[in-house]
Amino acid sequence: MGTLDHHYFGQKDLDLRTCAGILIVASPGSTAGLDASAGGGSFPGMVIHSCDNGDPVPADAAAMASIVVVEVDPARRESMARLAELKQRHPHLPVIAALADVSVALTRTLVREGIDDVVSLPFNLDELLETALEVLATSRRSDEAQVTLAPLVAVVRSIGGCGATSIATHLAADLAQHDASGRGVAIVDLDLQCGSVSHCLGGAGSTPITDLIEEDQRLDAELLRSAAHITSDNISVFSAPNEILPLETIDTDKLLRTLNLLRRHYGAVVLDLPANWTNWTLSAVSNADQVVMVVELTVASLRQAKRRLEFFDSVGIERANIGVVVNRVEKKLFRSIDLSDVEHTLGRPVTGSIALEDGVNSAQDQGLLVQHVNRKSKFHADVARLGESLRSRMPNGNWS
Repeated sequence: MGTLDHHYFGQKDLDLRTCAGILIVASPGSTAGLDASAGGGSFPGMVIHSCDNGDPVPADAAAMASIVVVEVDPARRESMARLAELKQRHPHLPVIAALADVSVALTRTLVREGIDDVVSLPFNLDELLETALEVLATSRRSDEAQVTLAPLVAVVRSIGGCGATSIATHLAADLAQHDASGRGVAIVDLDLQCGSVSHCLGGAGSTPITDLIEEDQRLDAELLRSAAHITSDNISVFSAPNEILPLETIDTDKLLRTLNLLRRHYGAVVLDLPANWTNWTLSAVSNADQVVMVVELTVASLRQAKRRLEFFDSVGIERANIGVVVNRVEKKLFRSIDLSDVEHTLGRPVTGSIALEDGVNSAQDQGLLVQHVNRKSKFHADVARLGESLRSRMPNGNWS
């Protein structure tokens, strides 16, 4: 007996990316037929283990597998026993039973024992792969339904140039520092026309988020990790496209599916949104657990912030989920507009204020966070207080 690696051929290659790790355990006669049907193609990650029907499934191979296809002879006690043992050792591992005689009664019995599906012997490669894909898709949907989505924080700007990206990038770093899940934080630059998150965090060369959104049905954790630029602060950067794109480029449903996938694989997700509003930007904000509205102490900024907040009220976004953050606050004795004016104008309290600091732009020009240049940065301290406030406002269980 032995173990063979095969490479699948054909047009299903992209769809089968998530099938890497199929383990087939069957008798030499059955695997020989499968070997012949797969001959010479390319199917990364498919492992065939030839053995007697009574031999146990190799534990190390099962531990590495995404799905196991195991030959079952219902007339042999050892064959049925190894199936039960496999399910006992790996209760969450999808298992397909390969049967020489597929009957309704036997199929029902195996399903009651925890088997996910059956295929017939001799193996037919197309049937095997189609069944495996269906089982994996069903298993994935079940797993996703049980996973609590990580917090989604949307950073929105009152007007362009108010420093929202600086706050979003530093906030992502603060959330990553307090991420108990160990999965890190993702920051997504959705400003398709003026996005600079990648520049601020030294993430040049990362895959644009628009490319991932277009491939939303094929995304998995491995692809997400490979597409991101991961900083030393454990932030995964998903950049805006290099070229200027129309805002209508984004498909709302695809965007929301992509964001949900990110929320399943990271400890938190931060969005840096454009100044202009579309259906998809509104959908993203509506799905956020917390919204950070960045304003400045100017009449123009407060006027636009008031309009945006009224818009949020009109579409039913909870006021309790929106925090007003005043950026570039100078310590002046006399000012024409102060924080109390902000609260009066906007009709809601200020969640936090961020000090004006010249070193922020200089640090970001180098692709660094300000605390990497100045440990005593007031900007950094203020963002840390904002991060603490956001975490305290999250319902228990929604923040790792």
